[in-house]
Amino acid sequence: MTMPLTQPELLKFAMGQPVSRKEDATLLQGKGRYTTDISLPGQAYAVFVRSQIAHGRILSIDTSAARDMPGVIAIFTLKDLTDAGIGPMPE
Repeated sequence: MTMPLTQPELLKFAMGQPVSRKEDATLLQGKGRYTTDISLPGQAYAVFVRSQIAHGRILSIDTSAARDMPGVIAIFTLKDLTDAGIGPMPE
């Protein structure tokens, strides 16, 4: 059984309250490590392309030019993901 939060505990998470963050000093001093700073053998990147029009519908996709580009490992469309049992990506 969880205990109900008291008023001071609720204020701790209210909008406008300061949030203590441990990582700020490291990042502001340039000592942070980001995923783009890491390069591993065989590393690949993923790119997601969506409609450039709000609420637009993509009616067809020609991936042939992208497939022919050097370094491209795979291209997946919504149809590919749906056929594999994976639903659409959340917005």
